[in-house]
Amino acid sequence: MTKNFIHFFHVVIIAGILLSVSGCGYKGDPVYVQDQTKEVKK
Repeated sequence: MTKNFIHFFHVVIIAGILLSVSGCGYKGDPVYVQDQTKEVKK
């Protein structure tokens, strides 16, 4: 019984570390959009 608990917690810890390192999938390069608002000069 105790070995099952230890095994379970090791699996949870290892899975948590792997998920935190890998993130949530592919992250592409950031896309910067130029500001489209036109300023009126007076």
